[in-house]
Amino acid sequence: MNRMMKAEAFRLKRRLPFLIACTVICGLMPLVNSLSVIDQDLGTQIAWSGVIIMAVMMIFPLIFSGISGSTYDQGKLGFYEIMAGNKTSGIVFSKIFTAGILYLVMIVVSSCAYYVFVGFSKGLGSFDHALIRFLLVIVILARVAFCSILITLMIRRPPIGVAACYARFMIIDVTGFPFLAWLSGTVMGLPKLALHFNYMSLTNQLMITVSEPVGSMIVLHVLLGFVIEFALWYFIIDLGIRKRKIA
Repeated sequence: MNRMMKAEAFRLKRRLPFLIACTVICGLMPLVNSLSVIDQDLGTQIAWSGVIIMAVMMIFPLIFSGISGSTYDQGKLGFYEIMAGNKTSGIVFSKIFTAGILYLVMIVVSSCAYYVFVGFSKGLGSFDHALIRFLLVIVILARVAFCSILITLMIRRPPIGVAACYARFMIIDVTGFPFLAWLSGTVMGLPKLALHFNYMSLTNQLMITVSEPVGSMIVLHVLLGFVIEFALWYFIIDLGIRKRKIA
């Protein structure tokens, strides 16, 4: 896997200027979004973060999947690693430990750096359990970054991978889970099931983590959601590699 990680790092090296530019530009969004309350504490400013959360869900999966696909100028994503007979674990984790970690740093800096600065300079205000909330946000953002790579690797066609990532992080999270929550709660009369569907949405997880009391339910949904989805995409990728479904 060490050789594959070096190869992946070499490919990403050519995209570093683009990644840095995206990080700087996206990192300005929280500042611009908070201009009307810029002198307030973190608890006040974080209440305005809904636009930033939606931007995270709309923009970053497209960037990550697009960069992952663009690092291969010819052939399909993962084509050469698969044809060389590498194991699924080596192919997947060589990308996670290089591109995934880089993407995670990018998304954390872009979406959180300003709020961390506000917390230290203006105070936390009503924003309690700051460390726990920050760690949960990192896990959620890691899920966005890592699953964007896995989905693109599963599809192995970069343009379709980008579209699939958009569908995953927008249609399912923004539309699918809220609809299931409405169906189970309003139509079927199962409020507890509706609550769980609400907690399954990554968008809701981010909003709950930064703006509502932190309890065991949100912690479990964040951690289990990360593990389950990662395992799901990994299983599908492994199945495709084993069957050598390369088009």
